[in-house]
Amino acid sequence: MNKTISQLLDKRRWIAHIDDERDLDNSIIVTLAKGWDFADEAGCGVRGFDSIAELRAGTAKSSVVQTMIVL
Repeated sequence: MNKTISQLLDKRRWIAHIDDERDLDNSIIVTLAKGWDFADEAGCGVRGFDSIAELRAGTAKSSVVQTMIVL
C-alpha cells in the first residue's frame, strides 16, 4: 500500500478501509467506518477517488459526518 494512503488510514479514524485499485485502471476506493458518511451525500459511506490529492480532500474531517456513536 502507498505510504501516504497508509498514513491516512492510520490517522483518520473514520476510514475503515482503503483499496487502491489504480493499477487496474480503477479508483482508490474508500470505505468509511460504521457511523460515518460523506458530508455531501447522506447514507453514503463508500466513494472512489482518482488521486491522492482527491483522497486527502474527500476524507478530511470537514468532508465526513458522524451519523451515530459506535461503542
